[in-house]
Amino acid sequence: MFKYYVALAVSIVTEIVGTISLKLAKEFTQLSWTFLCLAAFLVMLYSLSYAMRVVPLSVAYGLWSGAGTVLTAALDVVMFQQSFSIGEILGLALIVVGIVSLNWSGEAEEKIDYESLQVEDKMNINRP
Repeated sequence: MFKYYVALAVSIVTEIVGTISLKLAKEFTQLSWTFLCLAAFLVMLYSLSYAMRVVPLSVAYGLWSGAGTVLTAALDVVMFQQSFSIGEILGLALIVVGIVSLNWSGEAEEKIDYESLQVEDKMNINRP
């Protein structure tokens, strides 16, 4: 189960790298940032799909989108001197509350061995 959460963490980090690179690519006129953006998003999609093999969809997508949003916003403040209004800070705080509540609800599901329940293993899809 740990490796799937590592894949989820990789997808969050690469989503942040891809999003910041997208800003720096300046409408895809800066080739190095454009290629980094595309590569990061490809790694993000693969990692997220790998994590979703076992991590429940609501937990995986909630963590990915919420953590990505909050961390990207924080980096926007640090890297690009963006300022936030009280409403934006409140909105980000609500996202954090949502992530925490999704994880608490997902803890009960972690007791189930999702790896043994994978459809492809039962149907022998990957075996010749």
